[in-house]
Amino acid sequence: MAKGFKAGLATGVVGSVIAAAVSAFGYKKAVIAPIEKADEEYEDVSKTAVRRSKAAHQSRF
Repeated sequence: MAKGFKAGLATGVVGSVIAAAVSAFGYKKAVIAPIEKADEEYEDVSKTAVRRSKAAHQSRF
């Protein structure tokens, strides 16, 4: 019986570790990655807008 208990405990621990890793990876892909992508796109658009604004208000001479 002790052998079965040890094997079950080891299986449970390994399964829990795998489940935690998969959950962390899924959270990163579903929540964190889209936020980072939106921030990067906002920065690119902001830089372009500033560049266009400066170009539009410069003197011709």
